[in-house]
Amino acid sequence: MRKTMALICLLFLLSACSFSAESKSEPELQISSLSLGMGENEYGTVQYVRYSMILTYSDDLRINEKTLEPLLAGWIEERVLDHEIELADEIDDGQIKLEGKVTFDSNGLTKRDIITFEKIEETIQGVVFETKAGKMYQAVLVKDETKLKKIGD
Repeated sequence: MRKTMALICLLFLLSACSFSAESKSEPELQISSLSLGMGENEYGTVQYVRYSMILTYSDDLRINEKTLEPLLAGWIEERVLDHEIELADEIDDGQIKLEGKVTFDSNGLTKRDIITFEKIEETIQGVVFETKAGKMYQAVLVKDETKLKKIGD
């Protein structure tokens, strides 16, 4: 009888521990699609990048859509003139579509320079955002895999 009770207690403790470990899983986010397009003004002095991406995230990562920002390559970030988010809406449960336009100063850059920079470093590398709970995250697309990193703490 004592062995049976001890076994039941042990099973209860083990199941409680495994339930606790499951509920504290790490949040996940995937940049499931990313498309880019470049353009320029008629004088060739101002370039822009249009982007569209779909973010797929786990239930425990409640994203505040108003805080979504693209993570730009260093070569473009230092030349940004304007950034406009045109769309940041939930399109399905656990999916957000983000679209926007980044305008940058291309003075001193040739088309070849821009192409070379794009080959070295992706123009749009991912997103930065805040959750509804106030936690900051950075999601970076490396090859076909998204790396999610909490900022701060």
